[in-house]
Amino acid sequence: MESSKAKFENKSPSVAGLSYHEMLTRALQKIPKDIQTPISIEMPQFNVQKETTRTIILNWGEIIDKYNIDEKLLLRFLQKRLGTIGMPQHGKLYLQGAFTRVRLNRLLEVFMKEYVICDVCGRPHSTIIREKGKLIKKCLACGAWRAVEKP
Repeated sequence: MESSKAKFENKSPSVAGLSYHEMLTRALQKIPKDIQTPISIEMPQFNVQKETTRTIILNWGEIIDKYNIDEKLLLRFLQKRLGTIGMPQHGKLYLQGAFTRVRLNRLLEVFMKEYVICDVCGRPHSTIIREKGKLIKKCLACGAWRAVEKP
């Protein structure tokens, strides 16, 4: 492996007196340590209480605040996917109908991947911006952005 590395360095033209390998090493050293380490995100889970004709998400407010989620966007997403209506009150969400915890948590995971977690750096620091009738997910950590569908 060492000989192939030496061959690679010899073939690369020098730019500003540095080989490609030297420039790459230098660039990697300048990246901040907190960005170099991969982020592991713990997906949030809904705490659900089922009643006969409705489902209550008990930790609705905590999840909204922790991940800086647009409450109306997540509510619209859940209502459309579940085919029901919901009413947030006092940090809880009341959904009309009985839904399982597993189904609600799967929908939350889909929402997080689509609207909250950055596709480039994988951090949960994205915000949704409305521009000319379109929704744009912009990452506050790395600056990446992309258009997302309306829920």
